[in-house]
Amino acid sequence: MKTLPLRPRFDYAPLAAFAAAFLAIVTVFALSADDRGAALSAFFLKPFSSWWYFGNLLNLAALYALAGLGASLALTGGTFNLGGEAQIYLSALAAAVTLNSASETMRPAAAMAAGLAAAVLTGALLGFLPGLLRVLRGTSELLTSFLLSAATVPAVDYLIGGPLRDASKNLLATREIPEALRLLSLAPPSYLNVSFPAAIALAAGIALFLRRTAPGYAFRVSGSAPEFARFAGLPVGAVILWGMTAAGAFHGAAGFAAVAGTWYRCHQGFSAGMGWSALAAALMARGNPLAVLPAAFLLAWLQSASGAALLSTRLGFDAAALAQAAIFLVVSARLIRERRKTP
Repeated sequence: MKTLPLRPRFDYAPLAAFAAAFLAIVTVFALSADDRGAALSAFFLKPFSSWWYFGNLLNLAALYALAGLGASLALTGGTFNLGGEAQIYLSALAAAVTLNSASETMRPAAAMAAGLAAAVLTGALLGFLPGLLRVLRGTSELLTSFLLSAATVPAVDYLIGGPLRDASKNLLATREIPEALRLLSLAPPSYLNVSFPAAIALAAGIALFLRRTAPGYAFRVSGSAPEFARFAGLPVGAVILWGMTAAGAFHGAAGFAAVAGTWYRCHQGFSAGMGWSALAAALMARGNPLAVLPAAFLLAWLQSASGAALLSTRLGFDAAALAQAAIFLVVSARLIRERRKTP
């Protein structure tokens, strides 16, 4: 008869994933870059070479973390949100339109509150609908959230490129929001702003909610063991609905931060890949809100480093994209090393 270990076994899966990811980067660069040394140097060092690069890296990490917290809540509640792309994109458009409209009639603080509310509510609605279908009809939220996202993104593209486009500019984008309605910058001239400490505070708050409160315990149990939760009288359906709604709301907050803190407008296609990066961060964190922060940082570093290598060397775009795809595949896989089960 085997005895249970006094301490939980250390999970080496994340370390193995990152080791394989770095090996994939080196291999791809070695095979495709004309100047291998310059490509690797730019990839690993350029994002940390100045406050401009590092501040922008942290800013991107904040966007991934905000959306990743939502994706993590959905996973903890027993659901899977694949609609993050549209939730960020449409919420950003709602924020841009609201901020520009409110700037004419409201004071800056009230206008920013209105823009944030519009973004969060828009994202929450896009998350609520798949959750409601799951609860009422038993429809898979993976399918409904993905299809809703696939239908929403082209509609937003049309709105940005048509009725809501700023005709005075050549960009396919909405009108630029006033300077008074932009998030406070923390490290100019980079785009790092108050959304970064806000993401840290939200992660800490969610961790406290899940680990230190009775509703948080019910949320976790309903997501991990729904049959037991139903037997215990816990509201599994409500947890599913609130998990998907919260996921959409946090993606909406990321859309607001992107408009009010980074691009100051909603331009066509800006959110491409953000929703999937947020989901990857949530999968890497494995349900721990605090672990979303370093996961988001690593994914943001990947994106920033790829761009730096692209600009600093003659490395082809396809090679950089292949490196990113290899890392996302490895670090998102949860079956690299299965934990041993004791009988």
